[in-house]
Amino acid sequence: MFGSCPRCGSGLHRNLNAIGLTICTSCGWTESRNQSATRVRNENRTMVVMAVSALALLLGIAHSINWGGHALEAPLLKLGQLTGTLSPKSYNRLAEICAELGKYSCARSAYIESAQNHRNPEPLAQLARLQIRMQETQAAMVTFGSYFRQGGKNADAAFLYGQLLEQAGQDAEALRLYQASIDGRPEALPIAATGAIVRIMMKQGRYEEAHAVLVAFHASAGNAKGYLNTELSQIEQALALYRPKAKLAKRS
Repeated sequence: MFGSCPRCGSGLHRNLNAIGLTICTSCGWTESRNQSATRVRNENRTMVVMAVSALALLLGIAHSINWGGHALEAPLLKLGQLTGTLSPKSYNRLAEICAELGKYSCARSAYIESAQNHRNPEPLAQLARLQIRMQETQAAMVTFGSYFRQGGKNADAAFLYGQLLEQAGQDAEALRLYQASIDGRPEALPIAATGAIVRIMMKQGRYEEAHAVLVAFHASAGNAKGYLNTELSQIEQALALYRPKAKLAKRS
């Protein structure tokens, strides 16, 4: 017996006198040895194609799950990264996609490679922001330090670095960075940076200087007087207590 007839399902027999001819005695179907070999090859080829197609489908599904809505764009960007042909804009796009999908190591490497390959410190500021988002405070401080040593001048980055320095107790450096953030955006009303400077000066007991900073801030623009009035009131109250004591101290 040589399997079942593909036509009627009955048992097959091989006729040795017919040079390996396979015969179905029920319906008369026949198949030569060459025809059998060809059929087996075709069946094996079909099985291979089906297996490869199934594997490709599974890989495609995994890729789509891995990259979501960026499944078409991400591979091209990754290829450019591997070949070192990405522009700064493309590196930034790759980092954004990776960060959006929680692939932080991918985003980190994109920013670092962009800074190195294009000799531009700006990606370091983006990397530091990512590190803050990841709560890697110490790493962000190191990255911001490298960014400004390489000539970075972004005002927002200066303010964020100032906040980290203030949190670390490095008030003198924090004041310098807050002022740099103000100088970097002369057209903007520096509410947050001015408030931070005043806060540090009040903490240091430098009420006269803090008062001068707020007076200058309120005189800088027509709408400035609508901000930081609580801080001004606190400083004036402190000065009202401090000045009489200072006069008594001088007399004695």
